[in-house]
Amino acid sequence: MYTVGDLLKHLKQTTLYSISPEDKLSDALTYMKEKGIGAVSVMSGDELVGILTERDVLWKCDFKVDYSQVKVAEIMTPAAEIITVNPAVDLEECFNLMDVHRIRHLPVVSDGKQVGMISIRDLVRAIVDQQIYISSQLESYITGRS
Repeated sequence: MYTVGDLLKHLKQTTLYSISPEDKLSDALTYMKEKGIGAVSVMSGDELVGILTERDVLWKCDFKVDYSQVKVAEIMTPAAEIITVNPAVDLEECFNLMDVHRIRHLPVVSDGKQVGMISIRDLVRAIVDQQIYISSQLESYITGRS
């Protein structure tokens, strides 16, 4: 069983990106673009108070709005609505959560603190790699190769 904790250990990018709920949306979008990320944690001190995703911007903002006049808190998904996982959760369970809730990012929380964020891309890569490994092991077993 491959877990979220295992995945976090193997990800190349382990930095937890965050912004403040008081930040302007224009600054948050610039930050996300610079970092090449589709979602960012919204933190107040050490507390996860929300998440801002590309979808939040597309679905909740009028295209004519001045992003420099909108605070992140106005369009973020608040903590009460965020689906989170802990490092012990199986990757297939994460995949199912993302599918059922139609989300692309899962904050990883351990002992009340966010320790990472995984994306659907991270999960797909890990699950495919796991299946390739299992397939090669089965092929070796069947053919008698070590």
